[in-house]
Order: sequence, then C-alpha cells, then structure tokens
Amino acid sequence: MAPLQLRVGGAFITLAAALFLFTILSVLRGEELFALTLQTLTVLIAAVIIGAFATVSTSHEGSRTQVAALIIALVLIGLGVALPTHTLFYTQTYWPALWGVAALLCAIVLRRTTRPRA
Repeated sequence: MAPLQLRVGGAFITLAAALFLFTILSVLRGEELFALTLQTLTVLIAAVIIGAFATVSTSHEGSRTQVAALIIALVLIGLGVALPTHTLFYTQTYWPALWGVAALLCAIVLRRTTRPRA
C-alpha cells in the first residue's frame, strides 16, 4: 500500500494537470471567462480519484480498490455528460492555471515528505 502522502500528492498532480488542460482549452477557444460547470466539476473530481488510486510503480500490481476507483471515476465522467449544462460560476481564464500551480506546489510538498532524509 502506498503512503498517504503519495496518494494525496498524486491526486493534486492530476488535479493540476486537469486545471492546466482546461486553461489551455479556454485560451485556445478565445474565452475571456472560464465557466465552471457541473461537467467540469465532475471531470475534476474524477481526475482527483484517478490520481489518488493510480499505480505508484510498475512492480505494484493493481488491486480491487484501484479498479473500483476507476469505475467510480468513469461513472462521474458519464454523469457529467448527462447532467444539465448549468454554470456554477465564472472566473477569469488565468485563475484555473493559478489553481493548478497551487495544486502542483501542494503535490511537491506532500511527495517530498515521503523521501527519507540523509
């Protein structure tokens, strides 16, 4: 079983990657405002779940917990497609990128705490 810091750090890394991806898509579409919708929120939650339960190393075999987490993430993404397109709030396009930087910093701090000190 992976240490808790690795799991939470992985969740923050995938959250940062998803936020960066949403920022890039918003910039490429030329949008001045980023709309956080229910679909976006379910994708972000699914990314966090996948990041928390991803395999840490190639020698680590998958478990039933990982398969269940993947199924839950897929259900969340499917639910996001089925949910109505309701916007929760609007923000400037650069904010998701800044949230991604904050999530990346959290991941770095958490993952460095698992390394043994020399």
